[in-house]
Amino acid sequence: MNWKNLFERHILERGYGYYCENAVENLNVSDGIVRADVMGSKDYEVEISLDNGKVTDMYCSCPYATDGRNCKHMAAVLFEWSEGQKYGNELKKNGDTDENLFIKVHTVEAYKKKVNAIQKLVENADIAVVRSYLTSVLAENEKLLVCFNSIVNEQSIEEDIKSYISQVDGIANRYLGRNHFISYYEADGFISELDDILDEGVHRMIAHMQYMRAFELMNYIFTLIGNVDMDDSNGGIGMLAAQIYQLWLELIAKVNQDEKREMFQWFTTHLNGSVIDYLEEYIEQIIMEEFREKEYMKQKMIFVEEMIKKSETMDSDWSRSYNTGKWAARYLSLLELQKCDKKEIEDFCKAHWENSSVRRYYIDLCINSKEYDLALKTLDESIALDSDYRGLVADYSKKKKEIYLLQGDKDAYIKQLWELVLNFEVGNLEVYRELKKQYGKDEWVEKREQIFRQLPQYAHVEELYREERLYDRLLDFVLKTSGLYALQEYEEILKKDYPEQILQKYKDEVNQMASYTGDRKKYQQLVALLRNMQKIKGGSKVVEEIVAEWKVQYRNRPAMMDELRKL
Repeated sequence: MNWKNLFERHILERGYGYYCENAVENLNVSDGIVRADVMGSKDYEVEISLDNGKVTDMYCSCPYATDGRNCKHMAAVLFEWSEGQKYGNELKKNGDTDENLFIKVHTVEAYKKKVNAIQKLVENADIAVVRSYLTSVLAENEKLLVCFNSIVNEQSIEEDIKSYISQVDGIANRYLGRNHFISYYEADGFISELDDILDEGVHRMIAHMQYMRAFELMNYIFTLIGNVDMDDSNGGIGMLAAQIYQLWLELIAKVNQDEKREMFQWFTTHLNGSVIDYLEEYIEQIIMEEFREKEYMKQKMIFVEEMIKKSETMDSDWSRSYNTGKWAARYLSLLELQKCDKKEIEDFCKAHWENSSVRRYYIDLCINSKEYDLALKTLDESIALDSDYRGLVADYSKKKKEIYLLQGDKDAYIKQLWELVLNFEVGNLEVYRELKKQYGKDEWVEKREQIFRQLPQYAHVEELYREERLYDRLLDFVLKTSGLYALQEYEEILKKDYPEQILQKYKDEVNQMASYTGDRKKYQQLVALLRNMQKIKGGSKVVEEIVAEWKVQYRNRPAMMDELRKL
């Protein structure tokens, strides 16, 4: 199947753009499920179900996909998956191909591996083949042609930086206009024009080894997009920022030591609110993951200490706790990198003990060193300190369960599973199944009923009913739940054994919906529900009765009558 047919052309093109800009991360394929994260204005989760290479279902957490539409993030993941399949097969066929040719570049080390692999490929290629291929590529890509022409003809770089910055300002002023705001419909054009500047200007400067001028220009664009007021629903800012991040990595791998120090100075002085917070994460990441030479470690330690102190003065309790924990964890990771002794790490943890992130780090440290009793003691203390934060307490409780399992303390392990199932992971099938495995088939029936009696009212017990195939109880839940969600969620399971009850529930719901007037879209939705009802045993007769009643009761609704005729 050609999965590209599942997308509108403009959506497919945007998805391909995301794929080309390395926006797809954490791609994982297992059991016919493709999962990945796609970077945008937010990071969106995508999950795609496959059956023999055919797409059977797609999900994305972005707003565009909430109405069941196929979005650009899904397309980006499918492009990534398809290329992985393609290159994977090619690598299998061609055993001498360097696998580093196709790795994703997220660090300087990965970039160097990829460049070396490409360099070997080019060096081993016939010069006539290289020239022929370059000619065809330049003929098809105007941006690359302009850049290549500039390189070959040695056009002046000295004055270009001012010219490009002037162009960037002109683009921003033109799109911002009098309202100083870029609308959703103008956002793509704005991002595209800045992208052109990166393609033409920055790449040209890098090609001429004018690395710091390229750095200045891309930083100017990065700071601009971090401050501009625009509707970024399409995630253009994130895409451009990710592209700049890749260029930063490229520069770090190329510059000399003095230039690298200058770059480090820029990064460490621009976490000062000069860009919007989610763009600061790119700067934070490059500071912490790159600049690994010994001379930077002390500077990093001082810098992170300053960020911790700054975080501790924040007004908001949540911001203070979150940012202090984030930077404290980074300080601890730096201590580990320098192989500091355990006491120094412990002393730092104790000095910031009120922060949950620090305690979680200390707990993991204890587990890794097999100091399980100390880890359990810290977990109990953390449960008391963070009792107002249910999610944290749930995490601590799961950690305790894992430690009991490592210790071989089965009684404590099972007791902790009960605690999770009844209090902190209510309705969590994974934990429920883990508890179920601890009992024999007959004994479990009794334990299961004990769980059902003790579960709180808010528990999603319907999932447990489905797990246990207690379809009579699941039916009762569906019938008592208002609206269509539960009905449609469990219809496939229940309609074979309980067609009459399911049809009656549908009838009650559609009659309730029809009692309120609406537009054509609403009537189309009602007709779609009636069509679905016809597929259930006895459904055609029930639908005929409903339609007959509506044609009398709502005869003065022409749009509704028109849609019913289509049924």
